[in-house]
Amino acid sequence: MDENIAGSGGPPLFFPSLPAQAERTAPPTNEQASDHGSQEPGRGPSAITLDPAAIQAMTEAELRHEVLGMLAHLKRQSLAEVAAGPAHTDGTLAIKSMTAVWILSTVGKAFGRKLVRLSDVAADALRSVGGVATLIKQSLSEQPAIGAA
Repeated sequence: MDENIAGSGGPPLFFPSLPAQAERTAPPTNEQASDHGSQEPGRGPSAITLDPAAIQAMTEAELRHEVLGMLAHLKRQSLAEVAAGPAHTDGTLAIKSMTAVWILSTVGKAFGRKLVRLSDVAADALRSVGGVATLIKQSLSEQPAIGAA
């Protein structure tokens, strides 16, 4: 058992050096890029940056598109791949309620507050992109406009 003894000539068995890890991380391909600004879904949900003023000014249709972009980051897929999923009864993309909660939480972080009290939300509103976009729009219409005096 001398593989981790100093002077064995190679890197430690269990903890590879940082440069070796960096070499293994490939940059995202063009197929992973999306319409979602300059952000790349391959970078995952941590790459999402939301502008509260822009979100507040969006129409419900624009919010649906923004939510699809967030899902592309979450799933690390292209926007087209995400949008091709099964439809909910309202005609928009069907999602799981936990995913809807993540979207609401992520948007809420941009505003520095919770957007909705989940116990007050109809369960069906958390099952589609359209339902989540409607919740966001309703929540933001109740809040004064950002930058308003």
